[in-house]
Amino acid sequence: MGKKIYDDDIYDGADNNDYAEQYRRQLERYNRLSEGGRKKVEYVYENDDYDDFDEDYEEYGEADEPEYEPPSQSRDRPSRDRPSKERPSRERPSKEKPSKQPQKKKKSSKKSSKYDIKNNFGSHKQEKKKKMNPVKKFFVILLVIALILFILLQVFIWKYIGDVKKVETGDRHYTSGTMQSDDVLNILLVGSDTRSMEERGRTDSIILLSIDSKKKKTTMTSFMRDTYVTFPGLDRDGDGVDDMGKINAANVYGGPELLLDTIEYNFDIRIDKYFYVDFFSFAKIVDAVGGIELDISDEEAQGMEDPMGEQNNIFGNKKGTDYLSKGGKNMHVNGNQALAYARLRYVGNADFERTQRQRTVISKIVEKAKTLNPIELNSFIETSLESLTTNYTSSELYFLSYRVPFIAKYEIVSQRIPEDDKFTYGNHDGVGSTLDIDFDEAKGLLRKSIYE
Repeated sequence: MGKKIYDDDIYDGADNNDYAEQYRRQLERYNRLSEGGRKKVEYVYENDDYDDFDEDYEEYGEADEPEYEPPSQSRDRPSRDRPSKERPSRERPSKEKPSKQPQKKKKSSKKSSKYDIKNNFGSHKQEKKKKMNPVKKFFVILLVIALILFILLQVFIWKYIGDVKKVETGDRHYTSGTMQSDDVLNILLVGSDTRSMEERGRTDSIILLSIDSKKKKTTMTSFMRDTYVTFPGLDRDGDGVDDMGKINAANVYGGPELLLDTIEYNFDIRIDKYFYVDFFSFAKIVDAVGGIELDISDEEAQGMEDPMGEQNNIFGNKKGTDYLSKGGKNMHVNGNQALAYARLRYVGNADFERTQRQRTVISKIVEKAKTLNPIELNSFIETSLESLTTNYTSSELYFLSYRVPFIAKYEIVSQRIPEDDKFTYGNHDGVGSTLDIDFDEAKGLLRKSIYE
């Protein structure tokens, strides 16, 4: 049993009305019994309140020690000027050990809340979850935006790929062109004056697009339509010898596959892929880009009336639609006019200037496409792809699409085969007038301009 905190002898020798003396003795006894870690309570009567004594004891006292209870007079302390007439109670307290009663929780101070492990455990971790670092938050938002844009890009790419008419590559008889490189992609652009690829008309435009990713250069090589060539694997008369004729007839005899074979065989350059477009779809492409600007001479403006008259009949236009009264510099022309300009053959140096006009129109379309806003560009791409037929597969077009933005920035160089003064005029039975060329000279030009 613990020691008694107070006893009757506290009041011995003290006057019944001397409450201060009684309180002082009680504190002395408490301090003697409270040694061993407790805070000593000093006696202050005049300026201190008895409640401070209780708080100090509750804060520093041990749980197994008896709780100090001041005399009942502590709550009704008499004034020093008017001492109380009541005698302090001498009732002996119970000797039983006080039971541990749950104390009313006090509001925790800042100091106690800081070190209250039980109540604050994990609070900092929860706070971090609620408040993200600004830098981290920025990158998370950036990542989400990038992911959304990437998904939208995939949707548009596959939509565009679906617009292209894809065909399987037919039988090839010659695929042994030795001029090739991992850095160079050769694509043949085939333009015909027919309304569709199925008609297998003569090809009025044959342009080899050589894309060099290392030099960041695109070379457009036009093959003159009257160039006299050998058609490998084609023997229509059965004499065991490959037929010969104008290069623009290859598409008629064997489709795009024979045209690819013919170029590989005669010029020793590797070509695997092609894009085909008919000239009348070509007019839609020019309109989709918003028209282009061309330098047109008065003679060309007059000569454009003949092909434009044929086009107006096919397009269902009124006679005389889009005719030009005269030429000019940087003239804005629509698809119908641009097509007539590209088909114009009997002005200037015949087919030599004609191939130059075709390359000029293609270059102008590419330049104009770079200036379009997103809505206009989307319309242009959709119209262009709907007009194309290719032997590219969907997966090959998908990977090619990621290269297109870079290819569009490459330098564009144009040339023609045969070059000036590198041919002679010929005339062959069943073929008519032709351009007979030196193939070694032509191969040298391709090697130098594309691979060196």
